[in-house]
Amino acid sequence: MCTSANTSPGRGRSAARRAGVATASLVACLLAAGCAVGPDFHRPATPSSDSYGPQADPVATLGAPVDPAWWRFLQSPTLDALVETGLKNSPSLASARSALDQSRDQARAGAGVFFPGVDGGFSALRERSTPARLGAAGAASTFSLYTLSGAVSYAVDLFGGQRRSVESLNAAADRSRYAYGSAYLMLTGNIADAAIARAGYADQATAFTDIVRLETDQRDILAAEEQAGHAAASTVLEAEEQLAADRQSLALARQRQAAAESLLNTLLGREQADGAPSAPPLAELALPAEFPVVLPSQLVRARPDVLEAEAGLHQASAEVGVATAAMLPSIDLTGDYGAAQTSLSRLSAPAGRFWSIGPSINAPIFEGGALWYGRKAAQAGLAKAEADYRQTVLSALEQVSDQLGALKADAEIGEASRSAMDAAALDRRLADVNQQAGLIADIDAMAKAVAADRARIGLAAAKAQQLQDLVGLYVACGGGWTAAARARP
Repeated sequence: MCTSANTSPGRGRSAARRAGVATASLVACLLAAGCAVGPDFHRPATPSSDSYGPQADPVATLGAPVDPAWWRFLQSPTLDALVETGLKNSPSLASARSALDQSRDQARAGAGVFFPGVDGGFSALRERSTPARLGAAGAASTFSLYTLSGAVSYAVDLFGGQRRSVESLNAAADRSRYAYGSAYLMLTGNIADAAIARAGYADQATAFTDIVRLETDQRDILAAEEQAGHAAASTVLEAEEQLAADRQSLALARQRQAAAESLLNTLLGREQADGAPSAPPLAELALPAEFPVVLPSQLVRARPDVLEAEAGLHQASAEVGVATAAMLPSIDLTGDYGAAQTSLSRLSAPAGRFWSIGPSINAPIFEGGALWYGRKAAQAGLAKAEADYRQTVLSALEQVSDQLGALKADAEIGEASRSAMDAAALDRRLADVNQQAGLIADIDAMAKAVAADRARIGLAAAKAQQLQDLVGLYVACGGGWTAAARARP
């Protein structure tokens, strides 16, 4: 009969050490032979062309980097303050930042699989046992059992499934980082765009107010002449129709101005009850003499949405490895050590000690096709991610090309509007001189003033459109976000 006296504590510890050495040797061999199944990710090639087509604006400086604070090129301190307020208070940006923090912590949590898991436990039980439960005779006994134990477990990543899983989590964190960049870029662009729209509508509203005032005076003069028999009733009706149309235009301009102010409040994280934000007038916003445009090969490394799609491609590639490794055997190494005694004071006695150590291998044999089709689904996901990335790149190139074409047309429209404004302003000044000299009637001078105000509306609309298209170009080029990332997440 074997008793505890036959095995000394020293021999037990020696056996444990020998088992530990054997297990460590086995782990080393397995890791040396291990590999990560599935495709290794490689960044997609950049576009080979260095042109956006014939519509590129000649004032654009191709290849120049975009300043992260690109809105400062508009030379408006009021706009600068709006953007900074939005970056501090925007709920959408705060949400994107929290999502980024969440994904980073998930990636850190997932990396814990590379370390052994160590658990400890202690239990104290009061138990009544009877030999009858084992089919034996004898009296029942009541006793206490105290158990103190520790366990170590380690998953041997023989085929790289765990590595691919962590790779997927890190790629997901990259996606969240670039999603934050997209939110940052979209917020700054929307603030600038809304501020410009508000300034343009405010200028239009002011001009229409002057037009309505002049046309009201014209209508009154014509009505008086009609009553005196010096003008036809149809002339008065035409004046009434034009006045009504311009009143409608004035109301529409005011409504659009109010909508732009409401949008600004939302972008800045303000409630509508806070009132209209302090926004720049159109005259404060300047058009730069030239502006930078990144090359197509730079664009795919500068736009956060393209980088987000690239991270999605990386994540899909890693998921193929995860699904492939799930079809292969897995190895776990486990060991535990502890002591159990019927008395708490005797818990450290050698007789109550126990331990175990050894590997376990699990191999999938039949899963009803779940693992096979899981891998097929991951491969389809990778193909989708490749197509999504390609589409994102094409859309980015299209947006830059469209904005360059729009700015080229804006320059022509702006020049024509400026010429029309100069001519109308000169005509108005000449009419004022002739009116004071008594050479033309007041109503004719008013008509010249109305024409000048309409030209002013056209020039304001042209400038606002050019500014908005310039903002669109900065956003389409990535807004210098890659450089901004050094200071922000």
